[in-house]
Amino acid sequence: MAKTTRPPHNPHDRFFRNAMENSAVAQGFMQYYLPSHIRDALDLESLSLEHDSYLDAALRETVSDLVYRCKLAGEPAFLALLVEHQSTPDPYMPVRIGHYLFSLLTKQLKQTPTEPLAPVHALVFYHGSQTPYPYSMSLADCFKDPLGLMKTLFQEPIPLVDINQLSDKELKQQRWIGIVARVLKHIREPHIDPYLLEWLLDCATLGNQNHQQLDFIRTLLHYVTRTGNVIDIDRLVEESHRLPKPIGDTFMTIAEQLEARGEARGEAKGKADTALNLLKEGTDPQFVAKVTGLSLEEVMALTRDKN
Repeated sequence: MAKTTRPPHNPHDRFFRNAMENSAVAQGFMQYYLPSHIRDALDLESLSLEHDSYLDAALRETVSDLVYRCKLAGEPAFLALLVEHQSTPDPYMPVRIGHYLFSLLTKQLKQTPTEPLAPVHALVFYHGSQTPYPYSMSLADCFKDPLGLMKTLFQEPIPLVDINQLSDKELKQQRWIGIVARVLKHIREPHIDPYLLEWLLDCATLGNQNHQQLDFIRTLLHYVTRTGNVIDIDRLVEESHRLPKPIGDTFMTIAEQLEARGEARGEAKGKADTALNLLKEGTDPQFVAKVTGLSLEEVMALTRDKN
């Protein structure tokens, strides 16, 4: 069983996990994506995020998990949210989810061996580029089973939310979790700038910006500017006057960091280009290091690349 490590270590996972630590986002997710009979029985104020992962090695490269303790109909329960980050879906996901659920139940048995087990509901949240999700989420469909022996093992398919199949208009009605879903849906767009401004304007319509909400907006901005295809940061800065001051100030801080990184990358590339030109002319590597400010190790790496 996995410990507290939270793989996969990728920007999509970090963004979603950080967003779901915001109570407004987590509660919104439960309200919009749980089956109605579970949602109506859920005490939203009882949601408590676990700090353990129950992923095995087969899942941890492509899936991350969030587990919430909660109360359903007044009784203890678990809500397990699994997020598939892969662009290529897994045809055997139901088998792996079944293994995951029994890992969670096994831990319960170890902790309280004489008590009845708390029920677990699992849901897969998918934002891969291949859509609609191409495989069945029913465990029985993973088998070549002409006699139908496996059909009664898990009679209901595992719930799956494919956000690519939800319209932006529909997601916009879902408030904070709808913004998270739209960000994940469009993060691979070739030009994300207009989406980013729209998301920030939508954040401004969702009430006064308290500390928790501004933390969420910072998380969104870090994720989009580092992972998405931001084309024209200067234009976004010009448009930022349309944002309320707390959000605009937060955006400007991120924009300044982005510009600084760009300038640093440009300066480093300039030094490398100069060093490479000198090396091509046969200049001694130690002299190249001295005039460009690069380390000798960096210059020698350029020498190897040149050859």
